[in-house]
Amino acid sequence: MNAAGLSDGEHSDTLAAYSSACAFFGECLSAVTGSDWDRPTPCEDWDVQMLVAHVVTGEALVARVLQEGGSWDTEVDPSILGLDPMAAWRGTALAALNAASADGVLDALHPHPVGDLPGGVLVGFRATENLAHGWDLARACGRDAELPESLAERCLDFWLPLAGSDAMADSFGPPVLPPEGASAGVRLLSLLGRTA
Repeated sequence: MNAAGLSDGEHSDTLAAYSSACAFFGECLSAVTGSDWDRPTPCEDWDVQMLVAHVVTGEALVARVLQEGGSWDTEVDPSILGLDPMAAWRGTALAALNAASADGVLDALHPHPVGDLPGGVLVGFRATENLAHGWDLARACGRDAELPESLAERCLDFWLPLAGSDAMADSFGPPVLPPEGASAGVRLLSLLGRTA
């Protein structure tokens, strides 16, 4: 156990989940073709370019906040993608993962619009964002993407206690009822306002 009472295993699991979620988004992004960038997405008012810019902006922002603190400027500018969106995403995802891996970061409090939050909670937000927006990206491009079950279960466990909170309402659409017997992935998407 460390000073905050969390085990090294819990830290490792949190970082592994974040890494896996980033890999899921990256896999969905790798399938985007030149003709896909202006397609509409399940996220209202966002095309594929804006959705990817949103994820890249989020990774860059969380890397900075975990390392330096500061305010959350969530304005999305598609120019962040540059000439190679995959390289832009990869660079910011690696920076965020490296920042989250630093000693003490997951236990320390960091600024967030809803108040100071532990780094582990910020990483939980990012893991869910990568999963949900990876699915959005695949759906926008006419592809199917099944969320990894164990990762979806972890994100469900993370979000269910926050259902109906400002943190959830500010990040995702209103929940929808999942089909009976739905997988963890479909239940997570439903909780996040998506119809799988």
